[in-house]
Amino acid sequence: MLKRFFESRLLANSEYQQALVRLGIWLFCFVSMWFAIRTNYYSVDLPLFVALYTSYFTYFVLLLVSIVIWPKMPYRVEIDLIVDISATSLAIYLTSDAFSPFYLIYHWIYISYGIRYGARPLMIASILSFFSYAAVLTYLQQWQVHIFEAFVFVLLLLVIPAYQYILLRQLHQARQEAMLAKQARGNFLATMTHELRTPLVGVMGMARLLQNTPLDAEQKEYVQSINDSVRLLRSMISDVLDLSKIDANKLELNSDWFDLHELVKNISSSLASEAQGKKLEMYCWVDPGIPQKLYGDRLRVTQILFNMVGNAIKFTDHGYVCLRVTLAEADANVPTRHILFEVEDSGIGIPEEKLAEIFNAYWQSENASQQRRYEGSGLGTSVIRDLTGLMKGRVNVVSRLGEGTKFSVQLPLLGEGIDGSQQQIIPMTQRYPLLKGKKVLIYDQDPNALQLHLQFADELEMEALAATELNAFCRKLSSDVNLVLVCDSFCDSSIKQVIRCVNTIEPSIPMVLAVYRTRNLSYTSINTPLLIKPFLCTDFAKVVMDILVPHQEQSQEQEALLEKANNRSINVLLADDNAIASKVMATLLKQRGHRVKVTKSGKEALQALNEKEYELAFVDLCMPDVDGIEFTRLYRERESQSRYMPIYALTANSVEDMMEHCIRVGMDGFLTKPVEPEELDGIIERHLSGRLNSKHWLPVPS
Repeated sequence: MLKRFFESRLLANSEYQQALVRLGIWLFCFVSMWFAIRTNYYSVDLPLFVALYTSYFTYFVLLLVSIVIWPKMPYRVEIDLIVDISATSLAIYLTSDAFSPFYLIYHWIYISYGIRYGARPLMIASILSFFSYAAVLTYLQQWQVHIFEAFVFVLLLLVIPAYQYILLRQLHQARQEAMLAKQARGNFLATMTHELRTPLVGVMGMARLLQNTPLDAEQKEYVQSINDSVRLLRSMISDVLDLSKIDANKLELNSDWFDLHELVKNISSSLASEAQGKKLEMYCWVDPGIPQKLYGDRLRVTQILFNMVGNAIKFTDHGYVCLRVTLAEADANVPTRHILFEVEDSGIGIPEEKLAEIFNAYWQSENASQQRRYEGSGLGTSVIRDLTGLMKGRVNVVSRLGEGTKFSVQLPLLGEGIDGSQQQIIPMTQRYPLLKGKKVLIYDQDPNALQLHLQFADELEMEALAATELNAFCRKLSSDVNLVLVCDSFCDSSIKQVIRCVNTIEPSIPMVLAVYRTRNLSYTSINTPLLIKPFLCTDFAKVVMDILVPHQEQSQEQEALLEKANNRSINVLLADDNAIASKVMATLLKQRGHRVKVTKSGKEALQALNEKEYELAFVDLCMPDVDGIEFTRLYRERESQSRYMPIYALTANSVEDMMEHCIRVGMDGFLTKPVEPEELDGIIERHLSGRLNSKHWLPVPS
């Protein structure tokens, strides 16, 4: 029961804080008065003293209880103010000394009420104190005896509050100006990021289309450089926009179930090229005890990890970057079971005296020499801190200068209390039972990577042999080995000899090569299965299963799917006033065999719907004349109940602010430009599979 009085919710309540301070002050006054009575300093009517303090203490305790039960109650502040002033006046009356120290309580009353509740309570407290104290002076007949002191003491009860009122007005005005400036800054950042993203979307989309055309090695390198630079710029723009939204309390979380392994794989794949460009080893490990699905805002978790891993790569010139995901029990930081994300590197490290500053915005920018050496705005750590706090998690950093850094983030993502949170955790041995007991020989000259791959084999209950140099590998290679895993590394120059050793000594043993995406693979056979580093245990298990337990029907199934896809040509309406963005989107749709009608505004799109029927529409949110929202509203009003056309919003920005409005007018979802081809395929498949199977339009969703 007592714990309830110390809840953080209550301790943050201004009235509750005032009640606790009031109780403390009057306890001090009670002790002081009692001591003065015992020493005959004051001659006080003892029964009246006991009655007065008993009554007021009872009221103060009941006040605390009422705030606990009813945190907000009308006119309670005004009633408390009257009680405080009356108690002070009676305390002065008890002492029979109008200039006793209890007079100072008047000043505490109007100062605290003014600071906590504003100008109106300040004025009420000042006026009530003035008249109450004047009444006490009159009753004790002090005007005639101490006219000068009485006049000054009474006047102070008006002058000091008046001065405080002026200061509060100035403070309020300065606060309003600061809030307006903050709002203007946020609006400016939002506008500028939108203007920057619009041409950036065109560059990204065109680079992606160019990447799918016939290119030689040098041209591919140029396109990859464009993609890397644009990705960095896009990340910086997103960081600036997210920080401004968090600062303005406008960033909301959209929680749902998501696949952890897929998320980790996407992040590692996106950043692997950057790490391998610096010849850094990159490792990823996910605790097998973690459920496949987690509950949270997938986008924000991705942003946190992307910044953590990206920063580790940026500030590491040689060595490794490791991402570990583990299941952690409740602790002092997070009161429930949670997921612990750790990113460790062997980079430059951070001086101990600077650790407290790294989460400050623009910290890197404040270090000019470091900013010139390492690209970026220095906002990544601020984004990590703010997003983690928004998700009720904790972030920590441990580092030693010259030895590396380890960032850890604790996030409550198990969805405890959410429907479906009690997920069954299927061990790897149950998911891949046919691999149990198989013997695998692993070659890797990197000891850290070797330990990780041995751990993968252990999770699958495979019998693992390890070798870090060529001679040992050749000695362990024998006919009872079921599989050979050969891992490339930047410190290894003998991988060609290892492959030759396998092909010479035991050519019948299946071999898997773990390679870097950016490395020249000319020495590998076209039929050799490849694992792209970094890879997870699930990736390893799937490749091994395909080799040791081949599925002949897979190719036939893929051909059937391809043939089915070829028969799914549909009419798509595209409305976007940006010529480059619409060209990218139209090209993606045409490459998939769909017929596309391109319009430059919502008005043109509505006219196109008068001339022809379309099965799917993609409309930009920001267009002249009729924008995407207005287009959707107008079309839904006239749409036939028997023919429903899914409408998707296209935007270069995030859509949290407009999501509810878009759904209300009848949109089916959102796509952020540039559109990912896989995401586009998923939308078309999901919304049109019913019509394609039945040869009819989709019904209107309920």
